Amino acid sequence: MTRADREAERYSSAQANTLSDRGKQYLAAVRGIDSRLLRQFITVVECKSFTVAAHVLNVTQPALTKSIQKLEQRLEVKLLERGHNSVEPTRYGQVLASRAKLVELEIAHAVSEIQALKGGHQGSVNVGIAFALVNHLPKAILAMQQKRPNVAVRVSVDVMDPLLAGLLAGDLDVVCTPMEFPTYPDIETEPVMDCEHVLVAGSAHPLADSIVIEPPQLLAYPWVTFARGHMGTSKIGSVFAANHLPPPSAAITVSSLEIMFSVLKQSNHYVAAVPATLVANALAAGLVVLPFNAPFWRVRLYIAYRASTHPTQAVISMIECLRATFNLQPDGR
Repeated sequence: MTRADREAERYSSAQANTLSDRGKQYLAAVRGIDSRLLRQFITVVECKSFTVAAHVLNVTQPALTKSIQKLEQRLEVKLLERGHNSVEPTRYGQVLASRAKLVELEIAHAVSEIQALKGGHQGSVNVGIAFALVNHLPKAILAMQQKRPNVAVRVSVDVMDPLLAGLLAGDLDVVCTPMEFPTYPDIETEPVMDCEHVLVAGSAHPLADSIVIEPPQLLAYPWVTFARGHMGTSKIGSVFAANHLPPPSAAITVSSLEIMFSVLKQSNHYVAAVPATLVANALAAGLVVLPFNAPFWRVRLYIAYRASTHPTQAVISMIECLRATFNLQPDGR
């Protein structure tokens, strides 16, 4: 045994003597979990199958099963439930899976930063943005490029649901989007602005010359909505439900603002609800704003980022540039 080993053993013994029984169990569990066990566990959760996961990991299924059992023994909980056709995490397994993925993400960030430094770069940052803020984002990106010219900025434009999923999964570092969902303890949010939604259509739409449009009139026309835009669909339905009407027909769903505007312009029959921040874009595309009797709905937009991990300098700078774009203080005011 080397001197370093003897010192480590004495340190561990001294630590153990000062801990309660529960503390000793906690320390033993933490020390008994290594990255290999976590990777195997995550793979089973992602594949929903021991057989498929064993193939992906290039290990035998008995060896993989033994690893999961070892992990469960060290944590003293059941992590996975075998069903008829798949394997699902228990509530304990869900907690471990979400945290373990963040551990992998931190390691990936560290490797990325090291490789970037070796290549003369300073990493990258992945930003998710709601359609409502597409006109605001360029200012933040240009400011980021001036502040950190060697940082690569990757942008995704989408609706709330996939942006939130990307943030929780670690695929996105920071998002700007409506935040109508239960509080997530791992996510910090800073309010940006309130945004109204309006109705737009082709310039020759039958309702374009109306003085004021009432909800029943809108039921006669099909709608274009954003794909996976569950919040928007819910908001549209709420407007009609408040007037004791069924929801309108969502005939076309798109993932592109340009396609939405093109369909509206070419058909002169469809209707869509878009953020008021995009009115100038709609008018430039040859559309008109329909004279509804009030803003169709309002939402509050936020900057959101993970709080449970230590952000890279690139992510910190991107958040600062977004705050500056919206004239926000660090506390979101």
